Amino acid sequence: MSESIFMINNFYFHENNLQNKINNNYRHEGESLKKFKDDCYDLYKKNQNKITDIDKEAIEDKVIFLSNYYEAFDKFNEGNWITHQSKCKPTILEEFCGYLFKDLPIIKELDLNFFNKKIYAGLTINHYGKVDIKTKDVDFCIGKKIEAKIVEENYEFIVPIIAIECKTYLDKTMFNEAQFSSQKLKYGSPNVRTYILSHANQVRLSEIPRKGQSSIDQLFIISDDKGKVISDAVYEFFIEIKEELDKFQKEIKEKKIGGILL
Repeated sequence: MSESIFMINNFYFHENNLQNKINNNYRHEGESLKKFKDDCYDLYKKNQNKITDIDKEAIEDKVIFLSNYYEAFDKFNEGNWITHQSKCKPTILEEFCGYLFKDLPIIKELDLNFFNKKIYAGLTINHYGKVDIKTKDVDFCIGKKIEAKIVEENYEFIVPIIAIECKTYLDKTMFNEAQFSSQKLKYGSPNVRTYILSHANQVRLSEIPRKGQSSIDQLFIISDDKGKVISDAVYEFFIEIKEELDKFQKEIKEKKIGGILL
């Protein structure tokens, strides 16, 4: 499989985290972090980027590379000296979303991109009479950067189409926080689709709202009880996002008789 000519290059959230730790000599282990990046991460990134197909087999290959990299990272981080608070391991899944969706044709056709900072969540007027753009950080967002003039001032903001919260595990507090974040995004962009992607779930099923009763459109759990990433679950997630994006390109035919709300 040839490497994609069209390459989005700003979704390497895990690589950026590793490089920042190298630059800052995190816990005086900058050299060992650099060696790990050179020996393990760079090969992982190369292998993921070489996959440009979007069929089930391609997704399975991406999951294999992901699982192998998790194993290498956990071995390197034995004893958890790279703390969870440093947000290194969680960025693996965030970056993986980029590898999953980078070759969807609609990404190029609609000039979409991947983001995780300052996603549009509405606007207000402050006490000076100026426009304040409200934003939210999201673990992974598919959207478009927009430039607009409002009251003679130029603004730049990112309009989300898909927003994903990526979790190593999900508890009730995290779920409630994700719902609150989703509500804020939908206040500014009512058509945005919001998701939670998590390895493990610690929320009781009885406490998870039914579909349509939460601001979260869907929750995907992708690992089994032993922590193994299941490719069928990842593929189901991939198809869900692909189909939502494809809806943007479908022509809506006008219906004049009978129920007309689409």
